[in-house]
Amino acid sequence: MKILNNEFYKQVDRITQLTKKVNKDNKQKILGMIKNHSIEIEELHNEDNEHWAIETADLVVVVLCFELLILEKIDINLNSNFSKCFPRFFKKLEET
Repeated sequence: MKILNNEFYKQVDRITQLTKKVNKDNKQKILGMIKNHSIEIEELHNEDNEHWAIETADLVVVVLCFELLILEKIDINLNSNFSKCFPRFFKKLEET
């Protein structure tokens, strides 16, 4: 399953390279940012603040989750984890 188109991947890679310079590959900092984003998303969503959608995009795509995978040298487009995640979500939802 191809996850990213070439232009999107280039943007993710650019951000990852900048993070390497700024954060010095500090994966713990990225993990903390993921946690903080999820809290902020919940708060904004509960307040009906539309900015929650932008914060969610930060978390899901570029800045955090994909970036962490790239820092760990995981090929996003060839990673079987993405192929596995959808069936897992469907199974969990069906069991609920």
